[in-house]
Amino acid sequence: MTIRGDRTGGVRAIASRWAHAIGDLPRWTWAAGAAVAALLIVVIATGGFARAVAAPRVVAAGDEVRTGQLSVTVREAELTREVESEYLDAEDGEVLLVLTLAMENLTDDPIGVGTTADRIDTNLVNHDEPLLDLAGVEPTDSAYVWRADGSAGQVYLQPGVPAEVMIAWPIPEDAMTGDTVSLDVHEAVISTGAVILSSRVVTWRAGDVAARVAVALSEAT
Repeated sequence: MTIRGDRTGGVRAIASRWAHAIGDLPRWTWAAGAAVAALLIVVIATGGFARAVAAPRVVAAGDEVRTGQLSVTVREAELTREVESEYLDAEDGEVLLVLTLAMENLTDDPIGVGTTADRIDTNLVNHDEPLLDLAGVEPTDSAYVWRADGSAGQVYLQPGVPAEVMIAWPIPEDAMTGDTVSLDVHEAVISTGAVILSSRVVTWRAGDVAARVAVALSEAT
């Protein structure tokens, strides 16, 4: 009991000395502390300590964008009501945004654009977070993909073989307010395995934006 009482008394003495020391601080010290606290509250409330997100690098049509998996060059963009060769027609209130792209597969395996190839799901288009993503424009339906040379069937890219690819997105006819459209080209975050399918399934998911391609729009004649 005596030892415990001594320790308690010592603690009280130390607390008393600290209280007197704090009470003797000049008033300007208290004011400065209050100002710093108020500033911290404002900075936190406005997201001042949030991680800064870098603006994407902007390139023009005709400039190549290279990621770890793809080379993409947007050649031109066009608004049209129909693509006769592919039997595509815009619905009422829609217009087709058609991009012409030069693409090259930089991986060692065949990949599909808008489809799966050899258990590799690239998610380039027609995904909640596609790797080729229209900036500021929400498509009304799935994109349609075909080869510029008119070849029939799904579009596959063989490793190291350049190809010219057409992609048409249906969008609201009042969605374009300017004379340019932008396409975000994302890096791919690659994961393997699936619970049901197979451990050999490879999935590409959209990572950081490698570049934003700004393309002048033309109207179909």
